[in-house]
Amino acid sequence: MVLPSINGSVSARPDLDEAQARVSLADARIDQARRDGRMDMSLFGMYMRTDASFPQQAFGPQNEIEQVHGVFHYVAGGVTVAVPLRDRKQGEIAAAQAQRAGAQAQLDATRLTVQPEVAAARARDEHARRALNVYSQDTRALAKKNLDVIGQSYDLGRVRLFDVLNERRRYLETERAYTTALREAYDARQALRKALGEVR
Repeated sequence: MVLPSINGSVSARPDLDEAQARVSLADARIDQARRDGRMDMSLFGMYMRTDASFPQQAFGPQNEIEQVHGVFHYVAGGVTVAVPLRDRKQGEIAAAQAQRAGAQAQLDATRLTVQPEVAAARARDEHARRALNVYSQDTRALAKKNLDVIGQSYDLGRVRLFDVLNERRRYLETERAYTTALREAYDARQALRKALGEVR
């Protein structure tokens, strides 16, 4: 049995994703604190049209009686300027920069932890695959053929029953060793996938 090779990177690991997200959040907080500490200007404008009428009546421009009615137009505009004279958010900026430094240190520490873990998992996987290759299909087929030959030799009276039992024991040990190597190869591959972040 041949296991497919894995050439993945550690970019899918959740602990690295979390550490990188903390750095990005700290960067966003620094940017927000700097924005809050700068001069800000806002423009606003408004237009309103009011059409009002009343049930009372009065004399119009031609001295005729007509209902009291009027259309009114309102226009407003302005500028709001915020000038931070004393509060430039230096404390918030410094605190955000300190959080960013801590988040970056945590990210670096996580990367340093991940690298040996992945290297050990890769070495275990490689060793398990080499051990599994020892028990190739040919090796197991040869062990089975040896057992068959010894069985036929016993039927012909050339070997003793003790020799047949010894050969059967060797065959079963080969199969048991193959099963153990197969399980170790599977466990090593799962450990490698977990170290790479493919399995959570």
